[in-house]
Amino acid sequence: MVYVEQIIVKGNKYYKLVQTIRKGDKIVHKSRYIGKILPNKERLEQLKREFLSEIKLNRYRYLSNEDLEKIEKKRLGYKKEIENLSSIEREKNLNEFVIRFTYNSSKIAGVDVTLRQAYLILKEGVIPDNIKSLKTVKALENHQKCFMAITKYKGRLNVNFIKKIHRILFSGVNDEIAGKLRSELKMNVKLAGTIYVPPKGQDLEKELSNFFKWYIIENKKLHHLELLALIHLKLISLQPFADGNSRLSRLLMNWILWKHHYPLIDIPVEDLENYYNSLDKYQIEKREKPFIDYIKDKYFRT
Repeated sequence: MVYVEQIIVKGNKYYKLVQTIRKGDKIVHKSRYIGKILPNKERLEQLKREFLSEIKLNRYRYLSNEDLEKIEKKRLGYKKEIENLSSIEREKNLNEFVIRFTYNSSKIAGVDVTLRQAYLILKEGVIPDNIKSLKTVKALENHQKCFMAITKYKGRLNVNFIKKIHRILFSGVNDEIAGKLRSELKMNVKLAGTIYVPPKGQDLEKELSNFFKWYIIENKKLHHLELLALIHLKLISLQPFADGNSRLSRLLMNWILWKHHYPLIDIPVEDLENYYNSLDKYQIEKREKPFIDYIKDKYFRT
């Protein structure tokens, strides 16, 4: 029988649904958070029925009920922390994240920059003397603009949206490819360090069409954490643009997190080998779960 339990997180009261299940000789408690305010009786009964259905049907493909509880607990804690900050503190924290995220994502993509240089460029507006190319400066500034653009975007994931973000990312860096799909450029790509071969330029439009059809269907079925990991995984594997696909994919992950009020994820350049290994599991072995587990771990460590 499902019952309601009150818990306290950082001094704040929350309610959750709990169901006790026997697994062999063990008793397991499944739970689902329902918020700070207890719903009325009719709504509460509906939530109980939905909760039981989720347990019985294993609603989410790759996340356990234990995962769901931890994910939601972290989201609620993050939301509360943000609410307790002043607008100035929120802006400061966001800017600090964007600088580090821009540095790591750009460094992974091969931009020759240090964290200190990224800070001076993005925070202080200073171009360090040892910066070898002004395009490095532009690449960092563009990535920062991309992040701010995704926080303001209220539409759906579609080809026009990803082309818009890519156009911002490469404006003044490589205008010949900015916002243009490989199919438009009639271009194939090869990836260094892997045997995986992305779709040919001539096949890209069909593959992208299938990707967006997949998104429309799975957007309503998958948990947000599963969805953002798979968007990243599938899009980076398609390599829709001549360059910038990894940065774009990581930006889109944080777009999902941002609009659903989850903590944001940064993949540090120091973890590059594990990141690529988890990508390989899908691109070479067609296994999605290792990458979802990788992103889940990054979420819990934020």
